[in-house]
Amino acid sequence: MTDNSSSLINERDSELTMQDITWKMIELAQIKIIKEAFRLRYRKDSKLISEYAGYVKNLRNSENQDEYIKYTAITLFPNDEAYNKRMSRYRKWYQGKRELLTSVEDLYNLYYELSKKDRPMTETEIEEAVEDVLIDE
Repeated sequence: MTDNSSSLINERDSELTMQDITWKMIELAQIKIIKEAFRLRYRKDSKLISEYAGYVKNLRNSENQDEYIKYTAITLFPNDEAYNKRMSRYRKWYQGKRELLTSVEDLYNLYYELSKKDRPMTETEIEEAVEDVLIDE
């Protein structure tokens, strides 16, 4: 299920792993979604804007923002299937709203990368890691 847009995202994924994802990056990505929604004339009481405004407020009000985003990332994406399912749904919902879709993809890409770094490894990931370290160079 890979298309051109997801391959572009994957190129950005490799860049993200080289730097730490901070709560401020998540906050800015959430605010970008709100701004894109306003550009498309969503009302401030629309579900989309209300939800993302709530996410920003929750993040800002959390006791430890960095731990909060890690917990959120693992909750959202306990595995690759959860990421693929969510992104497929967003691509369907926002297919005619390219800038909004890109903003949504950017936010969830941050969360996905963070979840991969901090969640427990799956059995498949463990098997692949074992094979990688056992391969003769």
